[in-house]
Amino acid sequence: MSQYEIIEKYTPILSKPSYLIVGLPDAGLVGVIATEYLIERLKLKEFAEIYAPNILPPISHVQDGIAKSPIRLYHNHNIIVFHSWIAIPSSAINAISKIIVDVAKKYGISNIISITGLPIQDRLNAEKLNAYWIANDHNTAQDLQKLGLMEKFGDGYIAGPYAPLLIESHKNNLSNFVIVVESFLDLPDPEASAIALTILSRYIGFSINVDELLKEAEDIRDKIKGLMEQTKQELPTYASNRPMTYA
Repeated sequence: MSQYEIIEKYTPILSKPSYLIVGLPDAGLVGVIATEYLIERLKLKEFAEIYAPNILPPISHVQDGIAKSPIRLYHNHNIIVFHSWIAIPSSAINAISKIIVDVAKKYGISNIISITGLPIQDRLNAEKLNAYWIANDHNTAQDLQKLGLMEKFGDGYIAGPYAPLLIESHKNNLSNFVIVVESFLDLPDPEASAIALTILSRYIGFSINVDELLKEAEDIRDKIKGLMEQTKQELPTYASNRPMTYA
């Protein structure tokens, strides 16, 4: 018995070349902010839900009073978006990567693009966020190098939901690369998402206005700075009463 089931409202017809864009929650929520904005701005249509009760926690996403699977598929023209409204448990990451590859093969897609954040220190004061790529094969790497939209990630590690997808897609002869943008670790980072979407739009060839995301990023930054200033003012009073850390 299969670990999952795709329940379609209809079967999308995609023009070529076609792309599967993956947005899963991780650092800075960069991927899911990007795909949610993409769904809204390009008016992508929800055409399927993925049910995986043996893999995912017992959570439904409620939208306009209707309970749905938290993992859904959207499409428009030559794009399908694989979007998760919940965090993927570490125990389910490998299985989800196989489902993503199955989705790509089912709809005749040979190009998978993932979006993620790269946490950096002092993110709040960073004037420029750098973007990098990680590819799953030499041909994809050469294409990205020629385009010059991002820097090569170089040597290091990638962990989380996108790591096994790079391997699984390569095993199935599918092109896959990850757009990696510097970000906050545990705060939503719409500015990083806006950078990723700008790169994505240039790579695929569509137009998207990210001004609202950038405005949202500025609002978040202002709120955080205000909170940090308040905290700095209170720190001396904390220290005068008792140690900052105590048992």
